[in-house]
Amino acid sequence: MSIKVYITHLAGNQVTNGNQRKLKHILDTNKISYTEIDISDPNNSNEKENLQRLLASMNKKLRLPQVIINDEYCCDFDEVQSAVESETLSDLLKLNN
Repeated sequence: MSIKVYITHLAGNQVTNGNQRKLKHILDTNKISYTEIDISDPNNSNEKENLQRLLASMNKKLRLPQVIINDEYCCDFDEVQSAVESETLSDLLKLNN
């Protein structure tokens, strides 16, 4: 399974910065491996375009961080935080499949 976490290192928004840190902390604490993709890095322009297309096809806005599993949309930070609070993170991230 391939989990990608899309972030930006150029976020001027403190909420976005905090959510990115919290999401990575949640995944690291639960020993969930993932690949971090910084969409502000010009070398990741293809990844950014793919993310934008995927979100547009679902009428979702680009709000970072985003989690993509096996090239399919999974969730954003709010959904991860809700899953942690309800103890359903493994289900959300399809770790039990």
